[in-house]
Amino acid sequence: VTPQGVVTTLAGDGNKEGDYKDGRGVDAWFQYPARVAVDGDGNFIVSDRDNHCIRKVTPQGVVTTLAGAGGQEGYKDGVGVYALFHNPVGVAVDGDGNV
Repeated sequence: VTPQGVVTTLAGDGNKEGDYKDGRGVDAWFQYPARVAVDGDGNFIVSDRDNHCIRKVTPQGVVTTLAGAGGQEGYKDGVGVYALFHNPVGVAVDGDGNV
């Protein structure tokens, strides 16, 4: 949202309810993105609640999954798709870039 109130969609289109897909712009699908944080490189880190994962959106609108197996819920420490979440609603990035 610009200071003038202009809203621009960076990723997703709001019409893919129940789906999960990494991609660019409207080709990426989210299911209830709950919270957003911004890292030092200007990437948006999104808790994709109902897809049970943490996603990264670059300033160019490219969406990738950082952690969690999209659509698979659970509670498990791990790296990347081997980590499992159940409806993550919060996300933060520290000064070192850790999510």
